[in-house]
Amino acid sequence: MYLRALLSALIAACLCPGPASAQETGPFAGLDISGGVAGGSSDTTNGGAFGTGVVGDVEFGETVGIGGHIGYRYTPEFSVSLSYRHIRGDIGWIADYSVSKSKFEGTATSDVILLGANYDLRLSHATTASFGAAAGLSFNSFRDIVEMTADTRIFGAVVEDHTKLAPAAQIGAGIRHTIAPNVAVSLDATLAYTGGFETGNTRSGNLGVTLITPYGVKDVWRAKLGASIRFAF
Repeated sequence: MYLRALLSALIAACLCPGPASAQETGPFAGLDISGGVAGGSSDTTNGGAFGTGVVGDVEFGETVGIGGHIGYRYTPEFSVSLSYRHIRGDIGWIADYSVSKSKFEGTATSDVILLGANYDLRLSHATTASFGAAAGLSFNSFRDIVEMTADTRIFGAVVEDHTKLAPAAQIGAGIRHTIAPNVAVSLDATLAYTGGFETGNTRSGNLGVTLITPYGVKDVWRAKLGASIRFAF
């Protein structure tokens, strides 16, 4: 709801005549918010306490991201930036043990740090089209993963949280509009690769605390629509 309201306000701002263009070279910083979808798969075939769980039906819920960026504009067209974004959404999957199935549900978060380059194409006195690419690292975490029976959803265990480091990359395009001297807002669409996730190696529940072979999700892609406000100095 908040993202929708912000996007509506930014679209309205982009439709209004703009003042003098923001500073064309020099440092800048901004705040970002985004919403989107994610997808991934799993090649885990030996998950769980007995090493027989085959993971399938991986489903991500809608995601929300917040973060910020700092950068430097070398020319009116070319800039570089360092960004951080915390992305959060639901995650679920089914593990098939041949004689039974378990449903897993919890939260997947990514803390993504990217170094990027951007090219701007001026469309009008106050509006530019922006195209960028970035690469970096993603700290991917499974949090509060609950195991339950797949059919009756009877509680089985809580799986240990775990954070996995993965490579990350992103491409995107957007529209930036100057709303005041040295202040601009933007709407951006991005496609990002954030690598894989993995649970911890214990479960706590109906069998006590038990060692398990971790469950994994790989090749996670995120499509996002974002909005930001940027200040030039």
